[in-house]
Amino acid sequence: MQGVLVSLCSYLTNRQARSTGIAFVDSSKLQVCHNLRILRH
Repeated sequence: MQGVLVSLCSYLTNRQARSTGIAFVDSSKLQVCHNLRILRH
């Protein structure tokens, strides 16, 4: 298991995307469970 973990960490480190300074924000509505809970969330 440890050998797999080392390989996985190495792979993910190499595949990491370079930061470009551009970010996207999602402003879509989130539905709540019940209308009575709107003020609590």
